[in-house]
Amino acid sequence: MAETTEQFSSVETVYAQALLGLADEAGQLEAVAAEMAELGELARGNADLVRLVSTKTLSAGKRADIIKRVFEGRVSDLLYRYLQVVNEKGRLDLLPMICKAFKTLVDRKQGILDVWAYVPQTMSDAQVAQVSQRLGQALSKTVILHQTVDASLIGGLKLRVADQLLDASVATQLRLIRERMVASGRERARNDLPKLLVD
Repeated sequence: MAETTEQFSSVETVYAQALLGLADEAGQLEAVAAEMAELGELARGNADLVRLVSTKTLSAGKRADIIKRVFEGRVSDLLYRYLQVVNEKGRLDLLPMICKAFKTLVDRKQGILDVWAYVPQTMSDAQVAQVSQRLGQALSKTVILHQTVDASLIGGLKLRVADQLLDASVATQLRLIRERMVASGRERARNDLPKLLVD
């Protein structure tokens, strides 16, 4: 799975949070989450549909008719009404990102965390399971680990958790050691300079 690097705007997050609250209150969170995942796939695979339902050249009423023809009876009443509200607010162009923000919020609520591991070579299934388990225990979350091979790493790995990068690669450790040695050499030179001037 490719890494999700999008940063969600406050607008997308607000719309996603609104749907999360409605679905949770109605006891339909799992069902709506599944529908939103399908809707996200549809939006990603059908850019023409997203453009059609979000175009400003059509009135909100005409867009509402399109939503009715495409979605009524095919999604839950809660999601259908939500889509109509998003249309009324003129925010259907944000639908793909709202779907992603919604998934992130649902995962967070359910204690699921996506973590990306950058490794010098592909880890075995057993290694992935082991790293996932250890991370899950450390973070008190259910970790879903995705790996990306980065040939520039000598060994070790880098982990991206949300927007934080945890770097335990050998290349980085060597760079830090080199920087410390250079800094130490400069410090010694500064300390020795007065003695040399006196002598």
